[in-house]
Amino acid sequence: MPVKWTADLSVKNETLDAEHQKWIEILNNFYQGLMDKKPKEKLLELVTAMLDYTKYHFASEEKYMKSINYPNLAEHQEKHRFYEAKITEYHQRIKDDKMVLSLEVTNFLKTWLINHIKGVDQKYADFNEKE
Repeated sequence: MPVKWTADLSVKNETLDAEHQKWIEILNNFYQGLMDKKPKEKLLELVTAMLDYTKYHFASEEKYMKSINYPNLAEHQEKHRFYEAKITEYHQRIKDDKMVLSLEVTNFLKTWLINHIKGVDQKYADFNEKE
């Protein structure tokens, strides 16, 4: 099922909130592509978009965390690298016809994204509010 943007996902930064919303939109497009039984090429295009946007967003978010001297930046970056590696793995396996796209993949991506924003990203939002 699609992810809906809600106020509890806000990190109190307009740019990063907009990026999170765009990320959710890409994920929802992927989910819809599965539901619509889109051809593999279209789904690969959506996974590519997700991978590209993930790299863009993580760089943007990490730059922001550096600018506020966020003390847990290294730990946060580790979580980013894990997710990026997982999407890269999915992308490669799909390209190589070694993976069937499924709701399991979508659910992993969705669950990680929501848990990351609500758990990990909220920490830098809270840190910045205290400063």
